Amino acid sequence: MPGTARWLGKVLRPLARSGADCESAAQATLSFASSRAAAIAGSYAAINPTADVWPGDVLSIIANGQTTNVVVRKVAVVDGHSVPELLTYRIAFANDWADSLGITLSEAIAPDSLLPPTAETTPGAVLANLQQLTVTSATTTALQIDAGIAPPTGGGFEVRLRDSDFGPGVDQNLVLHSPVRSFSIPRTAQQERYFIRMFDGSSPPLYSRLSSAVFTNLPVA
Repeated sequence: MPGTARWLGKVLRPLARSGADCESAAQATLSFASSRAAAIAGSYAAINPTADVWPGDVLSIIANGQTTNVVVRKVAVVDGHSVPELLTYRIAFANDWADSLGITLSEAIAPDSLLPPTAETTPGAVLANLQQLTVTSATTTALQIDAGIAPPTGGGFEVRLRDSDFGPGVDQNLVLHSPVRSFSIPRTAQQERYFIRMFDGSSPPLYSRLSSAVFTNLPVA
């Protein structure tokens, strides 16, 4: 059976200025790391090619019936000092994983990074944030929540005590799952924090990108 490769690390350059930048870097790394041409580097010599070859050009190399696209990194032209003219192009090439032009990677993981339980393999594969979520009533025993949007088919809303660990199989800070838009959160202390995200019925489920937070400082029964 074919093996499964995994890489853990962080992007050093360019600097990420938002969560979207981090996701774009992760998707780019995943794209070239999972390519059949991963970590390919080498050289090629051509005599009097029909067109000039420049660094940054893409070469299509056909080997064993498969076509691999690689990026030209360096070109050296050697003049044969002959008539007719004889020019030898020595071309060094590599794909992004072997020698990246735009991304500098490190195998160290930032100490404050929060690794998700599962990898996101589809760009933009997140649900909407609950920007219209409101607390419709607050009593000494419960908070009544209106999520502001109908839940997806087979999904609902997940409430946790911390803004982390969203997903199935993690119960230590789970408060409740609600399959309906309006639900009640039982109160246990005067000062409380709740974090809420929407999820759907897929497997594994997709979640909102960011949590909606509810902070309380009210007496309890």
